[in-house]
Amino acid sequence: KKNNMSWNGYTNKILAGGLKSAVIYGLQGGLWASSGNPAITAQEVATIVKGFSNPNGLRATNAKVGGKKFIVLQISDTAIYAKGGTDGLCATKTGRCVIVGLYDKTLQAGKANTVVEE
Repeated sequence: KKNNMSWNGYTNKILAGGLKSAVIYGLQGGLWASSGNPAITAQEVATIVKGFSNPNGLRATNAKVGGKKFIVLQISDTAIYAKGGTDGLCATKTGRCVIVGLYDKTLQAGKANTVVEE
């Protein structure tokens, strides 16, 4: 349990930066941390993770959060950005996990991305 607390420190820091919710999942699956009551499911995170290795596949289906479609705007080797109406998503991939931050219209996309990627 002690290890889990350290990961929650990261997701709490993302919320402190103005985002509404955040999760950390291992690249092979498994929730490591969660803050802010995120709607995103393990399956939806897995779809985003696949987008790093198959960008065109994710662009074709788009990302989903709690069943809501988020249009993929940009995919790089380590980051995916998507928008769902006035809400946004930033996913950052590390060597072992993916960090997904979710934000609403009260935060600019650029600021949200910086918070998640730090």
